[in-house]
Formats: sequence, C-alpha cells, structure tokens
Amino acid sequence: MMYLGIFLLIFLLLALIRVPIPFAMGIGAILTLILAGGSTVAIAQSMFRSINIFTFLAIPAFIFAGDLMSASGISSAIMRFANAIFGRIRGAAGAVTIVTCMLFGAITGSSLATITGIGGMMLPELEKAGYAKKYATALISACGFLGILIPPSIPGILYSMMAGENLMKVWLCTVTPGIAIGACYIFINYMKYGRTTAKIQEPFQFNQYIFNIGRETMNSLSALLMPVIIFYGIYGGIFTPTEAGAVAVAYGLIVGWVIKPLVTKVRKKEIYRPEKKLIPLLSDGAVSSSTIAMLNVFATVAGTMITYTRIPAMLTQAMLSITDSKIIFLLILNVLLIIVGMFMETNSSILLLGPILIPVATSFGVDPIHFAGIMLLNLEIGMITPPFAANLFVGCRVGKMNMNEVLPSMIPFYIASFGVLMVTTYCPAIATWLPNLIG
Repeated sequence: MMYLGIFLLIFLLLALIRVPIPFAMGIGAILTLILAGGSTVAIAQSMFRSINIFTFLAIPAFIFAGDLMSASGISSAIMRFANAIFGRIRGAAGAVTIVTCMLFGAITGSSLATITGIGGMMLPELEKAGYAKKYATALISACGFLGILIPPSIPGILYSMMAGENLMKVWLCTVTPGIAIGACYIFINYMKYGRTTAKIQEPFQFNQYIFNIGRETMNSLSALLMPVIIFYGIYGGIFTPTEAGAVAVAYGLIVGWVIKPLVTKVRKKEIYRPEKKLIPLLSDGAVSSSTIAMLNVFATVAGTMITYTRIPAMLTQAMLSITDSKIIFLLILNVLLIIVGMFMETNSSILLLGPILIPVATSFGVDPIHFAGIMLLNLEIGMITPPFAANLFVGCRVGKMNMNEVLPSMIPFYIASFGVLMVTTYCPAIATWLPNLIG
C-alpha cells in the first residue's frame, strides 16, 4: 500500500500544478515502479504493448465517424424525429430534448458535443415553450451523458481493452440504465412543466400522426441507421468491432458528402455544404485520438506498476479486513467512483482505476460486466456533479448562466440518476440481462 500512496501523491501533486492528466499519471507510475525496483525495460515494453492493439484502431475511427455525422447536420433531423413522436404530449419540448440528446449522443459518442449541439438548438425552443432558463439549462446539462450510455461509446471501448472483456457486452451493460434514467427525466419534466402546459386543442388524427413519424423517420434515417449497421454487422459476424469503426467512417462520408448533397440539390435546387470541412474534421479527430492514445500509453504503464507492486491483492486484503459484505463493498465502491468522477475525466478514470478495482470487485463476487455498468454509470453521473462537472460547466456556458443559479434545478435529476445507479448496483440483472440475452 506504500507504493499506492507514493503514486497517488506524485500524481495529485503534478495534477495540482496543471500537468496534463496523462503525463501526471505516467510520471507517477514510472517513478513508483523504479522505486519499487521494477525494470525500465518493462516500462518501454508496456508502452509499446498499449498501442500495439488492433482494437485501439476503433477509437480514432469512431471519433472521426461521430464528427462526420455531427458536421452533416443530423441534430435538426433527429430533433424533428423526436418531436414527431413526442410532440403531442404535455411538456413535449422537454421530452423531445431528452430523447434528442440520447439519440445524438449515441451517434456522435460525445456528451460535450451533445450539450453544445443540442443545447444551442433546443434552449430557445424550451424558452419559447415557457420553460425557465435555469431549468432548461439544467435539463440539457443533465441529458448530455445519456447518449454515452447508449452504444457505441469510446469509454466502453477503453474499458473493454483495459479489462479484456467482450466489447459488445460492455456496450450493452449500460443500455438499460441509460434508458431508465432517460425515462425518469421525462417523468420529472412532466411533473415540473407537463402538468401546467395547456393541452393541444387540435384533434388527434392517427393517420396524420403516423404519416409525420414516417416522414421524419425517412429524413433522419441516415443518422439512425449508423448504430443499426454497426450492431448488425458485429453480431452478424460481418466485421469486427474495429472494422465497424472503419465502416462507420465510410458511412459518414457517403451520407454527409455524397448522398445528402445530392438529395438537397434535387429537393431544394441548392448545393448542400457540411458544417465543417474534411480537413478541420480530420485535424480535430487526430488531436482527440492522440490524446486518448497518450492516456492509454501511460495508463498501461500505471497498470504495469500496479501489477508489479501487487496493489490489487493488498487492497483486497485491506477491504476484506474492513468488511466481508458485498453490500457494504458496493456502497464504498459507488462513493469512491462518484468522488473520482467529480474531479477526473471519464476515460482517465477508467484506465487508472480499472486495474486496481476490478480484481477487488471480482474477489467480492461482482461480475466484471456488472462492474462495467456500475463504473461507467458512476463516472458519467460524476460529469454533472460539482465541483468539476464538465457537462454542467459546458451547459451553463451554452445557456449563459452561472452554475450556482442552475444547481437547484439539477436536484431532481441527481435524485433520478442516483436512484437508477443504486438499483443497477444491487440488482445485477439490470446491467447483465441484455448482454446475456444477446451474447
């Protein structure tokens, strides 16, 4: 345990003086490993091994595919699709915002991009519908991470690589909790604004309702098909998860730069231009991918140090000396992960804590896929929980609000998120039934 303390001390000191997280992690791990008598050759070997993984190619591919789909203007199409389905219910503007965030986040794989893209579009609509700006900002901030729980997602790929688990099972373990949180948000929105909103006076016409859904489905089909193609291709044995990333890139290019310009020109007699050109998209994707690659390299060095110093075994013994109850252990685990999620970015937390906590969790009889659901859910909730709260910070910036003004409106969303987290923690089937059913 002494070496864990040394590593955390060096890591935290470097992080406090604003050394980037990957370098703070790497320097702390290297110095700790050397102090423990480890070989510098092992450090070099682990660095090479971390990026010499075929699965890692999926990360830059999915990042670039998400950027391509985002630049092709899918946000408005998805919003109209959600509005066609939920537009007649009371409090429809809030429900449409929630569903749009879930769909958009699942396609782009970025919670911050979801808040920025959907927030800029839906905030004015929410205010027009009579929503208080504080509540509207809180709603969009809280919804940002929902799409990350719906596959495909980068955190799921990183957890799968780090833990050696099946990627599709890791992706699927957060689907049910993600949908449950979204449903709770819709209920909260109805209780807050739906009951006070006037009913739509226009008579309901079933044929027209189905026609509108069909029309908007066709308009948004290009965006909605991407996750379907990825899942069908992987489960059908047509391509691997890594190859699915390449397919997603090809699909994004064809849809955004070939099909959509042709359709727009035929329908509107004008030339369609994507929101960003390919070169800036490639540059942004390269920067994001290199950041994750650097994080993965140094996290693997940290994993080598953790294995060499037998930290998981000692931590397991220490935890067993405190309690042998699985219930108490899961409670401690949730508190730890939420605190970490408040301060650290999700990908960093997965790669740093996974090698330490997974052996401890399995010693208490926690299924690794169930643990994946607990970990990913905790860390994503941490993204809206102060003091760090990256999603809340971006949401406040989009809404031009102060965080202190928005926090009171966040309370119902915190209650719903933590409620689903507790159910997922103590009812493993919530996380594991879908992976087991399909797998």
